[in-house]
Amino acid sequence: LQKQPARMVIHATYENARADQWLSQRLNIPVVTLPFTVGGTPGAHDLDSLFDDTLARLLQAFKGK
Repeated sequence: LQKQPARMVIHATYENARADQWLSQRLNIPVVTLPFTVGGTPGAHDLDSLFDDTLARLLQAFKGK
């Protein structure tokens, strides 16, 4: 982590977000919540949109830092 710091904390919607928030606050990096399956987020209504939504969320977090 010293050579290549983390850029985000990945959060799965079916897990408790408490640990993710704790780590995010201490490292000052965003938490990115990913859809775990089709229907996991409003934008993930089929397999293609699940992939699109996942990639969009990850890219948004990379651009934010």
